[in-house]
Formats: sequence, C-alpha cells, structure tokens
Amino acid sequence: MQVLQIMKTNFVAFPSLLLADDNPALLETLVEMLEPTYKVAAALSSGASVLKKVEGFTPDLIILDVSLGDMTGFDVARRLRDAGSPAKIIFLTVHEDIDFVNAAFDLGASGYVFKSRITADLTRAIDIVFSGGRFASTVSPTM
Repeated sequence: MQVLQIMKTNFVAFPSLLLADDNPALLETLVEMLEPTYKVAAALSSGASVLKKVEGFTPDLIILDVSLGDMTGFDVARRLRDAGSPAKIIFLTVHEDIDFVNAAFDLGASGYVFKSRITADLTRAIDIVFSGGRFASTVSPTM
C-alpha cells in the first residue's frame, strides 16, 4: 500500500486517481478495487471528459484505456503532455503488443498494464509509478 505521509503532522494524503475507460462495468470494478487504498477522484468514459475534468483539478495519476470511444488514450496523453499536465499516466489496455507499449512510453507514460493482468499488476504498477519508477506488464508464458 502506497500512502504519502507529511512529516511532523497526522495528515495522511492519499494519491488521487482519475480513471478512464469506455467500459462502465470495468470502471466500477476499478473503483471498488482501488478505493480502499487510493482516492479515486473521477471515473470517466471518454477522452473528452478526461481533458475537461483535468482542467478543474490535477490528479496525481491518470489510468487510461488505449481505446476510448471518442479518441485514443494516446491522443488524450499527448494533449495532456502538451498542456503541461504533471499527472503521471498508466495505460490499462487489452493491447499486448510491444509497439503499443513503446508508443505509450514514447508519449511519456509511466506505466502500461495489460487488462489480462489487472489483478496481478495494477496496484503494483501504481505503487512503482508513485515511487518514481516505470512499470510494464509482461506476457506470461503459456504452458
């Protein structure tokens, strides 16, 4: 569990997350999975809603699907980067292709998690990214 604590006070700050996926059931699952440890500030279903919401506050981390209904997560990340957003980005996606992983990191993403590995990798990726590292899921060998 990654919790940021301010020294010499009893104040504990939970990192704020913004989630974006065009699958409402997955968004609900993500909120249930992450809320005990992190502050989920928003769970959104489109790229446009992410760009609009980020204007009002600055989340610590944005978890983006690569394939959103109105634009790609790559487009959202590019626009956030160009606007100077300090939020770290982890892509959460079904795309398990090395070209997608490389494209994500080329855009400045800090993490790339396969949806097939969500249970094993997502919270670990969040913790590594909050600690200043980078994370990418790897394909498990088949038997």
